[in-house]
Amino acid sequence: MCGFTTKRNLVRILHFTQFFKHFVFIDEGQGGKKKVLKNEIDVNVCLDKGCVDWGTEYKVSIWR
Repeated sequence: MCGFTTKRNLVRILHFTQFFKHFVFIDEGQGGKKKVLKNEIDVNVCLDKGCVDWGTEYKVSIWR
């Protein structure tokens, strides 16, 4: 977190599906859960533009 409340300003830089078998638990209501075998997971890699300082110090340090 950046220490202040703001609208999330995310940029997705990578999106892919990872294939592997794993178990997940799904609510069945009334406190019950059902174990289900899944074969894939959806992966998103994002940057939060609201937490980056785009001042001169950042630009100088990244381009050296």
